[in-house]
Amino acid sequence: MIRIDIAQKINNPSALTQEQGTKIYNAIVTSFEHKEDVTLDFANVESMISPFLNNAIGQLYGKYTGEYLSKHLHLANFPSVKNSTLNVVISNAKKFYADKDAFTETAKDVLNIE
Repeated sequence: MIRIDIAQKINNPSALTQEQGTKIYNAIVTSFEHKEDVTLDFANVESMISPFLNNAIGQLYGKYTGEYLSKHLHLANFPSVKNSTLNVVISNAKKFYADKDAFTETAKDVLNIE
């Protein structure tokens, strides 16, 4: 099992950006490709917002099933005050990746984009 210290991996105790999230996502995918389970350790993270979580965790639902992630991805020291944010990220990711084309078309219609 691989343990990823989030703050160390992003060189910052604040997990705020999509770019930071992508760095974590890439580390997770690389580990999964090597058939390794992953534990994300949030012990040294002082602040965190949804753009980070969208890219670090939500994006995984485009490549892996919820069942796979439940079995192979583990969270350690995740701040309980962020559980609702994580739940929203996961719920939105599952909906988005279940029908990405329809979601994209609806967003374009709502935003009036061609």
